[in-house]
Amino acid sequence: MSSIELTNLTKRFGDLVAVNNMDLEIKDKEFVALLGPSGCGKTTTMNMIAGIELPSDGHVSFDGNDITNTPMGKRGVGFVFQNYAIFIHMTVYKNLAFGLEVSGTPRGEIDQKVDDMAKLMRLTRQLDWPAERLSVNELQRLAIGRSAIVRPNIFLLDEPLSNLDAAFRAEMRTELKHLQHELEQTMVYVTHDQLEAMSMADRIAIMDMGILQQYGSPIDVYNRPENSFVARFIGAPSMNLLDGRIVGTNGSTKLDFGDIGNLTPDGNDPLAQACQNAQNSNVLFGVRPEDLKIQPSGSSDQVLSVKVTFIELIGPRSIIHVEGGGHQLKVVSDNQETIEIGTPVGIAPTGRTHLFDADSGQRVE
Repeated sequence: MSSIELTNLTKRFGDLVAVNNMDLEIKDKEFVALLGPSGCGKTTTMNMIAGIELPSDGHVSFDGNDITNTPMGKRGVGFVFQNYAIFIHMTVYKNLAFGLEVSGTPRGEIDQKVDDMAKLMRLTRQLDWPAERLSVNELQRLAIGRSAIVRPNIFLLDEPLSNLDAAFRAEMRTELKHLQHELEQTMVYVTHDQLEAMSMADRIAIMDMGILQQYGSPIDVYNRPENSFVARFIGAPSMNLLDGRIVGTNGSTKLDFGDIGNLTPDGNDPLAQACQNAQNSNVLFGVRPEDLKIQPSGSSDQVLSVKVTFIELIGPRSIIHVEGGGHQLKVVSDNQETIEIGTPVGIAPTGRTHLFDADSGQRVE
């Protein structure tokens, strides 16, 4: 068992609150990503799990045992840093074997484990090379392999792929997930890259300004963001958020977006009930670019009138930038659309929509 529980975890550096009253439970053998922008507190959180930093308040527990004040060397965690932290003057073999030698593992067992890990990390032919000969990609594989070979119950990785090229990052995402299944470890992964988090993690803890914003599966945080920060942060391109106001007229409720028009939710749509719960309020109306459709301008009263300002051609799809009435939005479309910049068009939601309070940013149910 290797579960992790953070209770009221807080870290202050002088007047700066890096992590603020964080509660988080990570299950045994679960892959959890700490995701957020630079300076949000994710690395500080990982450092407190590892024992590199001590909390100002709160507790860290492994398998129900409070280890808040336990030294890092006695916590049984493996740690991979962004800057590799390997012995450049040693051979690849010696780097992989180092932790096993320190723990007194018999030589024959060391040889077998090094051979197995070298195969897994695709470093077999480099075993006799000094680490300084390795490429950046190979150095990162070595750093991961050196920590993983001692089979720590908890494996912590702090942005380990950020120095790699895009093609190799994609490859390593698959390798890391495979490694976690192979070693059956609890893995905590710090990243600012939502693609890494969404593609690898079982659950994602999204942080901002030291505060946990949402904790859930990739599909949960994508389909049901709890606030406007998560809505903006998750998704590429990110969710459109339109400033609007909910008004009631003649017994019906509509979303008023000013000069570009308004939308009247269907009575069976969950959005209609959300609008009823926020009557006469300023809101943020959220809709993902893939849930908008381009339509002829003025084709119905359920279409918002905008103008095309830019078109990004990305492989089999286009990202169409539109604006109107101070609103700027993106629409994802296939490349079948033939639209020129400057063309007046209509846009209409065709899928899931979201509503957030304009002041608090919290989701309106």
